[in-house]
Amino acid sequence: MNLRFLIPILAISAFAQEKSSSSQEKDSFVQENQCGIIDLPTVWTKENSPYRITGDIQIASSARLTIEAGVDVLIVPGEACGETTQLDWSDSTYISIKASGPLIIKGTAEEPVRIMPENHVPGKIQWDGIRFSRKDRPHVQIEYMYIMGANRAINASFSRFNLANSLFINNSTGIWLENEADISVYNCVFTENLSAGIYIANSRPTIAANIFYKNANFGIWSDSRPSPRVQNNIFYANADVDCRYCPVGVLRSNDKFGNIYADPVFIGSPKEKVMAKADLKVPTSADKVKDPALQMVYEKSIPGGRPKQEAPAKLLPFTPSVYSPALHAAPKTDFFRNVDGGYGDIGLYGGMSGRFNKPISL
Repeated sequence: MNLRFLIPILAISAFAQEKSSSSQEKDSFVQENQCGIIDLPTVWTKENSPYRITGDIQIASSARLTIEAGVDVLIVPGEACGETTQLDWSDSTYISIKASGPLIIKGTAEEPVRIMPENHVPGKIQWDGIRFSRKDRPHVQIEYMYIMGANRAINASFSRFNLANSLFINNSTGIWLENEADISVYNCVFTENLSAGIYIANSRPTIAANIFYKNANFGIWSDSRPSPRVQNNIFYANADVDCRYCPVGVLRSNDKFGNIYADPVFIGSPKEKVMAKADLKVPTSADKVKDPALQMVYEKSIPGGRPKQEAPAKLLPFTPSVYSPALHAAPKTDFFRNVDGGYGDIGLYGGMSGRFNKPISL
């Protein structure tokens, strides 16, 4: 169930096509709709995916839900279970996942956990999101999650946990933090959300090595009470304000906190094509060479030959191009180092997995 995205904008349609073919392959598997209270340790596996959520899910404080790599969680409004506690208007109106007990979402770069409406319509809010209250690091582990179509994809209060390497796309708000939700958010991408990538009220999260790109209003909205820690992020093309009431210095330029205002330049994007066209190290395509003999003379004149740029074995969405300012631009600490030991990248694929129990270092 691997996806091959040609450019980031194709992510949703590619997933829909794959889901259809996957359903045909599993016509012998009887899907069980999920709804109600989870009161025992439960594991959702790739083999039994997709999981269809027809009503509110509430993870009891004595239980635990683990969602393994490659699992698709599809929101399918159906009959209400009538068992879960309703918290407010949004929770009562839409389907939500309420994590009273531990929630572990452990995707990988190649096989993320995807949570979205079954019939996803970009720009339409179709479920509430995942709710956390009074959660700390041992009770929440989230890595490589794609989440979309929610009112508040992650809604946390009185919490301190890590959230990493995740994609928030086509939600109203990606992450909503209130009432001392001092969580750490790093190596995520927030794009095409209708309100904000992250909303902060009376909380002091740490936000580092993320990309805020083409959100309809704000990259980050903050009430500045207290001021959040916002460091080494990329902001670009957010329609209203990139970082409202953020620390002084988060401006439309490189600032003292290492934030960057620039196109993140993903593989396959129009910006990459423009930059590659102007790159003297990239060979001219054969169909555009007017004098092949002269081209051969030029190639032979380059010591060691012209370096070849090989395409990645598997093209993942929102992968930074060789021209991207995201490369090696994360904080220069061991916490953010890439798998190869080099300085970490900003965005989905920077850093190493397994950092959910470590305090973030900047």
